[in-house]
Amino acid sequence: MGGRDVTAQNRKGPVSPMRIVLANGSLINHQQSGGHWSWFLQYPLGFKDIGHDILWLELMQSTGRTDTDARILRDFFDLTALYGLDKICAVMVFDSHLDFQSFERCQAVGKSKEKIQAAIGDADLLLNFCCAVRQPLLSMFKRRALLDFDPGHLQICALSWDMGIADHDAFLTIGGRINAPECEVPKLGLQWQTFEPSIYLPMWRTAGEPGRDAPLTSVTHWTWEEIPWRGQNISVSKRTAYLNYLDIPRRVHRPFELAAYIDPDDSTGDRELLAEHGWRIVHPCDVASSISCYQKYIRESRAEFMCPKPVHVRVKKGWFSDRSIAYLASGRPVLAEDSGFSERIPTGHGLLTFRDMDEAIAGVAEIDGNYSRHSRAAREIAVELFDSRRRLEAILSACEP
Repeated sequence: MGGRDVTAQNRKGPVSPMRIVLANGSLINHQQSGGHWSWFLQYPLGFKDIGHDILWLELMQSTGRTDTDARILRDFFDLTALYGLDKICAVMVFDSHLDFQSFERCQAVGKSKEKIQAAIGDADLLLNFCCAVRQPLLSMFKRRALLDFDPGHLQICALSWDMGIADHDAFLTIGGRINAPECEVPKLGLQWQTFEPSIYLPMWRTAGEPGRDAPLTSVTHWTWEEIPWRGQNISVSKRTAYLNYLDIPRRVHRPFELAAYIDPDDSTGDRELLAEHGWRIVHPCDVASSISCYQKYIRESRAEFMCPKPVHVRVKKGWFSDRSIAYLASGRPVLAEDSGFSERIPTGHGLLTFRDMDEAIAGVAEIDGNYSRHSRAAREIAVELFDSRRRLEAILSACEP
């Protein structure tokens, strides 16, 4: 089935104030991941900014230890308080795996179960981030929208794993080309609409030029994961993506750095291989353990060098990274391997693309040769295309019956 594109603008005009539940299940156990927290906080901060009534519902599986759970919960609410969000948060703690979520069997923290139940009943809309809310809890919401931030990976996994995707009323994905005829992402018989990631601009400030000695960087996972697809295995690993450009630091004589966790006991030799080819590797907890550290790391970078998971390129879905938008909002140019996003996002100034090593090398030279122009253009792209004041209203319009 087809779908409609809501990325260009909100065609229905401003949306009246709504009661919205934002549901997530990944932050409470990743409290030293400044990049991951930064991704999610754009949404509660952005929705509050445009006048909507928000409940942030975080789902947690108990560790089985009362003292450990208490520490995790305390730290979570301390972090949310830094951004004035602790009063709109509630955590639902489940003893069993999060694949089955019974409201009756959960423990509520931050708000009473009665208040959570009332908020669910009053909510105009659930925005369910990455299938965080599952059944039977999911059915308690009147209207349910899925926000897909890992297109392709999600849909391919759903072919063999029931995540309750079809139990939603609206299906939104950042896979901008999901409805293109040549896109290979399985639609699952559903009508997908596209949206762009959102950036809450007051969180991000620019800084002066960092100098030529500042590295091109990115913050990334480093895994070996593959998923079966059409008789073969397809990589969903940033490791594979970056190793395709292993030699670029030596080719351009510029510093490149990845904030990626590679286990010191890793037996593949990846750390040594990267070092031999001129890459610097830093631990994410050393440079991005909090949102403020993450923001500082981006500002101190020359630019982002972004290689998407091979699955994003393979299935031609037009994915663009929320992390890259954070670089743009910080006035840092982005040099990104094109997954098809250049069909809808202007490139050439501030955001440059490549498809092979030669184009990547040319992109580095272009950024170095015209850095001030690309820095200004980077911020302009974030303001003009990804501002939460525009993007979030478009999401809500897409979720209307």
